[in-house]
Amino acid sequence: MHYLTTLKELFQQSVEKYPQATFLEIWDGEKYLSFTYQEIFVLIKKLVAGLANQGLKSGEKIALLGENSPGWVVCYLAIVCGGWIVVPLDKELKPKEIAKLIKFSDVKIIFVSQALYLKLERIKRNNYQIYIFNPFLKGDDDLSQLMVEEPPNLYIERVVKKDDLASIVFTSGTTGAAKGVMLTHYNFVSDILASMERIRLLHKDRLLLILPLHHTFSLTAGLFCPMCKGASIVIENNKNRVLKVFQEKHPSIFIAVPRVFELLYNRIEAEVKKQGNWEQWTKGISLVRKIKKYTGINIGKLVFSKLHKQLGGRIRLFVSGGAALPPAIAYKYFNLGLPLLQGWGMTELSPVGTILSYHKLRFYFTHYYEKRVASIGPPLDGLTIELIDVPERGLYANLGEKEGELVVTGPMLTPGYYKDEDANKTVFFSLNGQRWFKTGDVGKKDSEGNFYITGRSKYVIVTSEGKNVHPEEVEEALEQSPFIQESLVLGHKEHKKELVVALIVPHAQYLKQYLEQKNLSFTWENIYEIIYKEIKQNVQQIASYKWPCDFAITEYDENTGEFKAFEKTTTLKIKRDLYKFSSFYSYRSLKKGGWRKIFFKKL
Repeated sequence: MHYLTTLKELFQQSVEKYPQATFLEIWDGEKYLSFTYQEIFVLIKKLVAGLANQGLKSGEKIALLGENSPGWVVCYLAIVCGGWIVVPLDKELKPKEIAKLIKFSDVKIIFVSQALYLKLERIKRNNYQIYIFNPFLKGDDDLSQLMVEEPPNLYIERVVKKDDLASIVFTSGTTGAAKGVMLTHYNFVSDILASMERIRLLHKDRLLLILPLHHTFSLTAGLFCPMCKGASIVIENNKNRVLKVFQEKHPSIFIAVPRVFELLYNRIEAEVKKQGNWEQWTKGISLVRKIKKYTGINIGKLVFSKLHKQLGGRIRLFVSGGAALPPAIAYKYFNLGLPLLQGWGMTELSPVGTILSYHKLRFYFTHYYEKRVASIGPPLDGLTIELIDVPERGLYANLGEKEGELVVTGPMLTPGYYKDEDANKTVFFSLNGQRWFKTGDVGKKDSEGNFYITGRSKYVIVTSEGKNVHPEEVEEALEQSPFIQESLVLGHKEHKKELVVALIVPHAQYLKQYLEQKNLSFTWENIYEIIYKEIKQNVQQIASYKWPCDFAITEYDENTGEFKAFEKTTTLKIKRDLYKFSSFYSYRSLKKGGWRKIFFKKL
C-alpha cells in the first residue's frame, strides 16, 4: 500500500478491491440512501469528463460549499482526481467572507449545494461559474447536467502527481488574518497511511461522520481513512439524530470534537434519569471505577451492556480531535467501557500529527490509557516532533526544561501558505537540510515519546467545537465602529470551555459627542449600552462562532479624558501576553443580550 502517492490512486485502489462494498450512506428525511464504491466512481468519472470539457487546465481552483453529503464527496473526489485544486468553504461563513475567499484563491468554478445557493446569490459574480448540486445525487441539478459519458480513457489520462496541490484550506473566514494552507496529494496520502497504521481501521468498520468535511480533521479521519480501507461511512448532519443513527446503523468508529462527546454523554445521562434508572447508573459507575482501580480490568462493557446495545452494539473506538479533550470526559467514557482517545494535529499537517495506538487488551485489562489520558500520543510514522525554546514565555527546552514549542517536519507538512510569503517566512525554517514548521503549541514529552500539549504560543483561539478563531479578524470587524478605538480579542476559559471575549478601548471623543447629542450623561451604563450595540451590529458580518461572548472596557483616565490604551511594542503591536479577561459570577453572554460593568485585569 505504501506505493500510493495520490488521492486518485488511493481511491482507485479501493474501487478495484471493493467495488460493491457500501461507501456512503445518508438519511434523506425518509429513508437511508446507499452508494457503493463503484457507483460513486462512475459518477466521478463522468464529472471529471464534464469539467475537462469546460476547458479547465490542471491546477485550476474549484470552490466547494455545502453540507456533508454524497454530492459533496463526489465533487471533491472528481476535482482532485481530475488534477484540479479544491477550495472547501465553511458553510457557516457569511456571503462577504465567502466572496473574499473566492477572490483571493482565484476560483474558476464553485460547486454549491441547493440549500446554500442563496448565500452565493448575494455575491457579485466575477469570472467564475456556479454549479448547484443535489446533496443526495438525485439527478435534478447542474451537477448531473455537467456530467458526460466520458470519451475512452479521459479519466485515466488526467495526470495527477504526488506533489500536485490537492487543496487550499482556509483556517478562518477572511484573507486578512486567515491563511490558505496548501496541501498536496502526498501530504494527504502520507498522513492517511500513517494514521491507518496507528488506529488500525478495518474494511469491516463503519464510521459515523458528523463533523463538517471542510474541516481537515473530518476530511482525513472521517472520509479518506475509511475510504482507504474500503470501509463504509454513514453521514449525519443533524446532531439530534446521532443516538438514533447509532441504533439504526451500528457504527464501529465515531470521530468528533470534545464538545460533541460532552453533549452525547449528557444526552445519555438525561435519558437514564428520564427512565428512572439514575441510582442504578451511579452504582454501576462506582463499581466499574473500583474494579478498575484495584485490578486494571474494565467491566464497563458488561455493566452497561444495555447502553452498548443502544449504541448499536459494535462500537470499537471513539476518537476526539480538533481541540483539547478534557481528561474528565475521557474518564466518563472509560467508565462505560468505551475507549475514547484524542489525537493532535493542525491543518498544516494534513492534519493528523499524533495519536496513541489503540489496543483492545490494553484498554480492558490494564491502566495504560488511564495513565496517559492527557496525552496526545507519539508522532505518526514519518513525522518528527522536537521542542524548541520559547523565550517570550520563559521556556528553554534546550537548557533541560520540560516544556517548549513543538516544531515538526515530515511528508504530511504543507508546502506553505497560499500567496502569503510573510507568513511562510515566520513559521518555516531550515535545519540540517530539513524544512521545519513552528506549530505555535507548547508541550512536553514523556520518557515513552508521548507528547502533552500544555498551552499555545500562537493567539489562535480554538473553541470547544474545534473552530479556529483568529483574533485579528474579529478585531477588524469590531473596529469598524467609530466608538471603538482599539480592541483585543482573547480566548477565555470559562467552565472548562474556551470562549471568545473582547477587551475594548472606546473612543472617548466620539462617545461624548454622541451622548451630548442624545442628552445623555457620560455614565458607565450608557457607555456599555453603546459599545454593546456596536459590537452586536459589527459582528453580523462574520460567522457566529467568532462572535465575542462577552466584553470589558478599559479604565477611564479622568486626567486625560481618554480610556486607557493597550501597551504596545516599538512596532506598535499590542503586548497581548499582558492581558487576560476577568471572571465573574455575573457572567452573561453577548449572544443572549446584556452587559456587565467590569474592567480587564493585567497579568
